[in-house]
Amino acid sequence: MVRQRWPLIVALALSVVLAVLDRRSIELFGWSFMGLSHDAWGAIGTLLAVALALQLLLNSRSALQRERRLVRTAAQLREVSAELDRLARTDPLTGILNRRAFFDLLGIEFRRSRRYSRQLSVLMLDLDNFKRVNDQWGHPFGDYVLQSTSQIVASNVRESDIIGRYGGEEFAVALPETGPEQAVIVAEKLRRAIEVFAFESDGLPPPEDAPLRMTISIGVSSLPVEPDHDDFELIHRADHALYEAKRAGKNQIVLFGQGMTSSGEPVSPPRPEPA
Repeated sequence: MVRQRWPLIVALALSVVLAVLDRRSIELFGWSFMGLSHDAWGAIGTLLAVALALQLLLNSRSALQRERRLVRTAAQLREVSAELDRLARTDPLTGILNRRAFFDLLGIEFRRSRRYSRQLSVLMLDLDNFKRVNDQWGHPFGDYVLQSTSQIVASNVRESDIIGRYGGEEFAVALPETGPEQAVIVAEKLRRAIEVFAFESDGLPPPEDAPLRMTISIGVSSLPVEPDHDDFELIHRADHALYEAKRAGKNQIVLFGQGMTSSGEPVSPPRPEPA
């Protein structure tokens, strides 16, 4: 702050020196006070004007630098805020939406679809027999399977669809502008994509073993729902249909309320557990 005021300070000091010298010159040499004092005060005025101009220039430059720093800081804060928001809404393992963020967007889409009488469907997906993957190959390989599954799902749906990790090995997909028949087609596409994918990572399974193949069961539900129900009802129905798909033998799709698998066969009775 003091450095920014040097021009004004120096000018004032010089002005005082000139004034003192002018009075001393009058006393010592008898020079004309009026003549020399005009010249001296003219020099003082010039110095003051230059000092003020320099001071204004420095102040303007300093203000510009402060403004630029504020702009940079504001931009950095926006970036940090956006990153924090992304982290709060993203599943850290798979990179897709976490459960809370999925429900937030599903709620928005549900209200829009109901208000404008548009179609909306939800898929609940669950990897079959996932526990044995962790038990046999370890949790790092299990994490790889979950990451790969999320990527397969994301690459086989539209950009406008909403994908989230529901929990554990369960995933959820909201399909705006999609009725039940089309939703079953999408679900079958996902089921087949998982079924044919070879899961291999970091030497696992060992080279002498075949690549790991996984299957997935999917429950499907669609609007409409009762007027007093909300988007959680869609999830509940899709989850119930998922249970029926597991009960019917896994690796298949069940549409809620239809009691049918993706192949058009009735849901079979539960299979007896092996002795």
